[in-house]
Amino acid sequence: MSDDVLRVADLRAALALALDAFVAEFGPEVPLDHDHYWHLPVDASFDLSREPQERTVGQITDDLIEARGMLADGDAFPAWHALNHAIGLLRLVEHAARP
Repeated sequence: MSDDVLRVADLRAALALALDAFVAEFGPEVPLDHDHYWHLPVDASFDLSREPQERTVGQITDDLIEARGMLADGDAFPAWHALNHAIGLLRLVEHAARP
């Protein structure tokens, strides 16, 4: 296996470990103490040749509605849209875990 690829299975396993560690330390629920957050467009986040000219605002309650809809529908298509909302929720979990 090459070191210059991301195996989705490895990412899935790492996320499971991180979420299990969160639950062990903080419990199975995350309070919605924050709703809006800064969101940098994904293309701009990988272009280090210049300062990002644009940023938008994400919303945790919207991310949660979308995630619950995916679970209810059993569908996360298109993947980029589902991942965008999952990232917002992961940032909330990260924020809750920080001192």
